[in-house]
Amino acid sequence: MKKPNVGELRDLWLKKYHNTNSREVVEKHPEKSKTPEWFKLYPVTEEQYNEWVNDAKELLTKKYKLSKRMVELGWWSIELDCSPYISKNKK
Repeated sequence: MKKPNVGELRDLWLKKYHNTNSREVVEKHPEKSKTPEWFKLYPVTEEQYNEWVNDAKELLTKKYKLSKRMVELGWWSIELDCSPYISKNKK
């Protein structure tokens, strides 16, 4: 079984909402990419965040063959490490 990649989970929202990926973020913002500050450069709305949650959980269950229960049990750590910054401003 393959191990889920945090870059792949981050790329779900970076590609979909910002037309970029983790590698490009590191190239564009080498210093900020070492801290959580870079997440604020690529914010999403609450609706987009909810879509990402669904997409990420679907990826984990289908591609990595994890049960829904396993995904739910470990979701807190994925959310802390991979989830996008939710913008408070309505665009």
